[in-house]
Amino acid sequence: MKKIFQWPLVFLCFVMLTQSCKKDYYVDGGKANPYYNGTIYDYLSEKKLYFDTIKQIVDLAGLKDMMTSDTITFFAPTDEVIRVAMNSLNASRYANMKDSVKMSDLGPEVWRKFLSMYIMKGKRVAGTFPRVNPENISAFPGINYIMLDGYILNIGLDYTSYNGVEAVGPRILTVTDITFDPTNFRNNPRVRVVSSDIQPKNGVIHALSISHAFGFRGGEFTRIAMDYLK
Repeated sequence: MKKIFQWPLVFLCFVMLTQSCKKDYYVDGGKANPYYNGTIYDYLSEKKLYFDTIKQIVDLAGLKDMMTSDTITFFAPTDEVIRVAMNSLNASRYANMKDSVKMSDLGPEVWRKFLSMYIMKGKRVAGTFPRVNPENISAFPGINYIMLDGYILNIGLDYTSYNGVEAVGPRILTVTDITFDPTNFRNNPRVRVVSSDIQPKNGVIHALSISHAFGFRGGEFTRIAMDYLK
């Protein structure tokens, strides 16, 4: 009889041990909280690792009040995007035997022109955008939206594939510069949102991929900045 009850006792000890390990080393953090107790401008100011330079550009463009008071949707480039753009500008100036410049050397009209491409009036979370499929644009065209100063972008949710099955993967918010080539959607520069639905008090932020070219079209920022600095 002694041998018969040894295994149940060992099993019970094993269960108790594993359960105590789970309690000690695993804590369920729950769902991520998308809400931020502050304005869009406050969020950019706080998240210095990604948006410190963007916040400076907002100041230079004279858009601080809008980012503080108005209800907007901001498709936010990251600091890395601006670093690449400024490096490209200064490389072009070096090739033309001109001194390098700082962000503050560009006037507010330059920064507003580019930042306004990424700002939409009103609050639009990712789930409110329609489906877009660049390979089947006639069936799933997204929608063309007019941004802050009149720039037109196509915005939609790309229903990605998973394990070879179409449209069952993650839905990724995608922004396309539809005016670059109106005749062929696939030729237009586009960028994916890597972090969506960050919701400060006065709107929503959708953070863009760091591979994005500022202004959507490669070289466009350099061209306009060079013209301004002549």
